[in-house]
Amino acid sequence: MKFEEFNISDSLKQAIREKGFEKPSDVQEQVIPVALQGKDLVGKSKTGTGKTAAFAIPLIENIRRGQTFSALIITPTRELAIQVKTEIASLSNSSGIKVVAVFGGESVQKQIGLLKIKPEIIVGTPGRLLDFIGRGNLDFSKAGFLILDEADRMFDMGFRDDIEKIIGSFPRERQTMLFSATMPETIKDMVDRHLKEDKIFFNLSEDDSPVDEVEQYYIMLNRNQKIDALQDIINWDNNVKTLVFCRTKRTVDWLEKQLSRRRINAIALHGDKRQSARNAILNKFKNMQGGVLIATDIVARGIHVDNIGHVVNFDALDETETYLHRIGRTARQGKRGIAVSLCSNVMELENLERIGRQINAEISELR
Repeated sequence: MKFEEFNISDSLKQAIREKGFEKPSDVQEQVIPVALQGKDLVGKSKTGTGKTAAFAIPLIENIRRGQTFSALIITPTRELAIQVKTEIASLSNSSGIKVVAVFGGESVQKQIGLLKIKPEIIVGTPGRLLDFIGRGNLDFSKAGFLILDEADRMFDMGFRDDIEKIIGSFPRERQTMLFSATMPETIKDMVDRHLKEDKIFFNLSEDDSPVDEVEQYYIMLNRNQKIDALQDIINWDNNVKTLVFCRTKRTVDWLEKQLSRRRINAIALHGDKRQSARNAILNKFKNMQGGVLIATDIVARGIHVDNIGHVVNFDALDETETYLHRIGRTARQGKRGIAVSLCSNVMELENLERIGRQINAEISELR
């Protein structure tokens, strides 16, 4: 199937072509036709599957230009809000539909100013959304579309009550789409209470999982050998980007300095940096030829950067979900990628082997 076959406007098809999209991902092929019909839906879907376009394309097609605050997409983080807003804007340029992102860490007055352009689509994080609803800057009483992106992540971050309040500001008659990498009972309960009885469920996490496209390796070494090993991985192909994950902000900053001393073009990203600085860092990384981004798990979900060929777990980890979200930054949209975990003791290796068994993946030793 091709995007040309969807029942959407010619201008939207043109925007899709300009982005270089030809064939929809499995998620897009299943979700878009149902969403275009206005049905409520629940998608169990990991990142890296084209999920954003899956809900953005029907949204742009079904929204009427000039209907202010027609749609809301709730995201767990500022980074994901910016990414979703950018994706929607790139698809809606020719339609005249406006989209604005609101989130903490940036000027309230600046974002209030953006709302004065009367955008049809709002993307935002729960805290800032509730703030603006309380101030009267946002009014969703006549909105027709609500999308919860990475719902499990928002629940994990303690936003459950905030989300309930935001949903309460919407009319009962609306289209609701919920996407989540996992489906715990708390999410199922919300789905039962807030989505229509004829909602459609999609389990998109297995067949379209990016893990299958990632070659996964580990290296056993002493801690003082890690930087040499990382440099070797970076040098495998200087034309692809490398994303390096560390456990702490302190290690991120330290590693950036160590790589810079070796004349490796590396930049650091973590939660201590101001939002404007984080945005600038991500944009710089996106525009680099190759390059290295060193980060904490703040960017492990929802950040879409093209041409990340290598993901390196500089610090070992023991959570399966975190591992999946880290390596999911590579091998996106059908491309292949490589993930390497640096293990410095038997316990770290045993944890990695356990993760491999849980996700049914072969993680081979790299010598």
